[in-house]
Amino acid sequence: MGGISVLFLMGLLSFIYFFIISIIAIIIFYVLVSYIFESISIVSMSKKLKYKNAYTGWIPFYNKYILGKIGNSKPLGITLLITTLISTITIILFFIFKEPQPVLIIIFLLSVLTTFILDIILSNKIFNKYSKNFKDVMTALSVLSLGFLRPIFLYIIRNKKKNI
Repeated sequence: MGGISVLFLMGLLSFIYFFIISIIAIIIFYVLVSYIFESISIVSMSKKLKYKNAYTGWIPFYNKYILGKIGNSKPLGITLLITTLISTITIILFFIFKEPQPVLIIIFLLSVLTTFILDIILSNKIFNKYSKNFKDVMTALSVLSLGFLRPIFLYIIRNKKKNI
């Protein structure tokens, strides 16, 4: 009887381990795909707006500042850069400390929530600049998808002409 419970427990633990690894792999895949779509969009929009160094849209964190320039809101871009940097630093600190620190968890949650809100506000400004007809739909779908569709929408509108 003890052997069966050990086998059951080993199966359960391996399932949980597989589940956690799968979730981490999905998150990493999303971050990479999102980064690629957003960077391509930023580079394309920067070229259309005749920015000097359009390819700096590929630089992590700095591309948030350029997104702010594209949306005519540099302070929002700088704030977004800082909150993204804070959330990344707290993730790195999670792996360094290996024990959950309540202060780090609170800082991480606040920075991620702030980053999400600022991303949506800035994207709405860009959607308004490039697509007046569907800006509300794209913003609503970005919020409802928890930001998953936002880089794709930016990618879709990257080659449109700016509305005046």
